[in-house]
Amino acid sequence: MKIEKSFELQHPREFVWSRMNDVHFVAQCLPGASIVEDLGDHRYKGRMSVKVGPMAAAFDGEIAIESRPQEWTAIVSGKGADARSSSRATGAMTYRLGEGRAPGATRVEVASDINLAGPLAQFSKGAVMQEVANRITAEFVRNFEQALSASPAAAEAGASESRASNQPLDAGNLFWSILRDRFLALFRKRSG
Repeated sequence: MKIEKSFELQHPREFVWSRMNDVHFVAQCLPGASIVEDLGDHRYKGRMSVKVGPMAAAFDGEIAIESRPQEWTAIVSGKGADARSSSRATGAMTYRLGEGRAPGATRVEVASDINLAGPLAQFSKGAVMQEVANRITAEFVRNFEQALSASPAAAEAGASESRASNQPLDAGNLFWSILRDRFLALFRKRSG
């Protein structure tokens, strides 16, 4: 499944670049994500906890980051598995930072290619998954922008607190809210 997203942050590119390359900072902003161990050489052990309805999964795996500062680009690749459901995930994400429309703003372009296998793969098909990706991206951007805007001391305190209490990504709630929104849009279209 390929997903492409872009968004703009109201911070200078150099600052955004430094924070995007801090894997712990990024993980604190992504619901359900945590870094378990630094393996050195830009490789990490991580965990992504996901809840889809009654099914919960915790993907444990390895992440590698290849940074290309001269191009303002990085490639994050990883693979993981959930021991309980036997679901597996592999993927790569490339992000590129460009100048934003406003002075001092940064445009972030993200392209991901994610493959799911096992019981959770049934949730990775079609337009619904695109909408889930839209909402996850929106939540990440909101968290990331808030963390960027916090003072350095507050950001550090928030980082340690967030790492300790990062709740699983509840894709089930996202899934049902997407279905509700689509149903209401269809109803409005027919009555209008």
